[in-house]
Amino acid sequence: MVERSIRKGRAPLQRSVWIVLLAAAGWIGGADVARAGDRPPNIVLMLSDNLGFGEIGVYGGGVLRGAPTPRLDRLAAEGMRFTNFNVELECTPSRSALMTGRLPVRSGTWRAASPGLPGGLAPWEVSVAEMLSAAGYDTAMYGKWHLGDAPGRYPTDQGFDEWWGFPFSTNVATYVDRVGFDPKVAKIPHLMEGVKGGAVREVEPYTVTNRPLIDERIVEKSASYIRRHAKSSKPFFLFVSWSLVHHPYLPHPEFEGKSGNGAFSDVMLEHDHRVGQILDVVDEAGVGQDTIVLYLSDNGPDSAYYPVVSFSGPYRGYLGSAYEGSVRTPMLVRWPGRVEAGRVSNEIVSLVDLFPTLAKLAGGAVPDDRVVDGLDQSAFLLGDTEQSARESVLFFSGRTLLAVKWRRFKIFLTGDDPSPRDRSWRRLWAPLVYNVEQDPREEVNIAISNLWILEPLMRQVYPFLFSVESEGLILPGGDEPEDASVEIPFQSEDEIEKSMSAIRWKIMKQRVRRLLPFSGD
Repeated sequence: MVERSIRKGRAPLQRSVWIVLLAAAGWIGGADVARAGDRPPNIVLMLSDNLGFGEIGVYGGGVLRGAPTPRLDRLAAEGMRFTNFNVELECTPSRSALMTGRLPVRSGTWRAASPGLPGGLAPWEVSVAEMLSAAGYDTAMYGKWHLGDAPGRYPTDQGFDEWWGFPFSTNVATYVDRVGFDPKVAKIPHLMEGVKGGAVREVEPYTVTNRPLIDERIVEKSASYIRRHAKSSKPFFLFVSWSLVHHPYLPHPEFEGKSGNGAFSDVMLEHDHRVGQILDVVDEAGVGQDTIVLYLSDNGPDSAYYPVVSFSGPYRGYLGSAYEGSVRTPMLVRWPGRVEAGRVSNEIVSLVDLFPTLAKLAGGAVPDDRVVDGLDQSAFLLGDTEQSARESVLFFSGRTLLAVKWRRFKIFLTGDDPSPRDRSWRRLWAPLVYNVEQDPREEVNIAISNLWILEPLMRQVYPFLFSVESEGLILPGGDEPEDASVEIPFQSEDEIEKSMSAIRWKIMKQRVRRLLPFSGD
């Protein structure tokens, strides 16, 4: 494995050439308003935590898992169900991808943030809330943030008008009960709240005592917000960031023991019910027809409480892995009259696509001063095409490229471990290739008879390298892009430079051909 140092200015290209490169990769797009004369739609985005692909009834779970999911199944029937929706390997990277439409490796948010360590979303980044706020939306968030716990990096610093919730994962609720925890040297986790332009304040300690009540409170605050803004002349964006189904599995007292199948099934029953409560409020407030509802999960199951964990259906892999069980999760989208009810698609879609897609639907602007990795999927979502705008996804852990999904194939450049244990990676003698449609568990390596795949694979990687060479990367806790490095296995420094130089020269010749009245080499 060779570490590839990408230095800003190392081999600069003219801006026009960069535009050609990024447009060819599908990374340059324009924002557009919703149809002329239309009021932009309200947006309610619900994000579950550590919920596996196979947990919901319509994805093969539900009653088969001892926890029926009638409200989520109904949401799927009322909207579009995605079966090839791809997220990041961990909580913080996924939430960063959702907020920015950019790969987290660019943003210094490539691993789950922990208390006391530098991290969080840099103010330099433009969040989906900032984009929608600039487009005339009211914005609010309730629940888990996990993208910063210091002034300047809270949700209300990143475009949200108001926030109530917690800055880290739900497992922090157990900290004060751990042997040896000392509040003199470690901060007691708190629930927090704030408004844009004001200070964020601590509300109360977050402990196992109030942990079972968190999602009920999220519903109460979300319901109040929807009712207050339903008749407003301005559209609203509500981010409902659930604590469930993250461990510890401590259901609300009304759901404790209700499933008869243990604590995890109890919290899954509660989660389905809470989602239904949000949907009911949207409809009762009279804005159902005017509201896009999105439901998704940030990543697959965490193996911390193995074997009592969420279910990934036909896939292997746990949080932190690049196997499908970790990076393929449910996504449901409802927009009555605009998104076809009952539609199901196995086309590749990525979490980073939500930013430019929502920008298109809401009349917002996608930043043009940085690389945005997300692709506008609005035409696909609205049924104008049956094909996704995307055919590949890059999966990083830290700054190492672990794998690339391209069409029906997954190519691992680093040896990954899909078992329920601490994550580990190993150097490979050769890439591993799986056909995830024929082999969803990614067990049969077909690389030897399919080495041709390496050529289209690198076509997905080189545009990324070009863009990092131009822009740099933000480091954890950093404020803006700077010189940095990424690891691309199986490629030496010289090999990468030679390939990129050849691509530069080819693009320059193509541009010249278009300008001159003759063709030829």
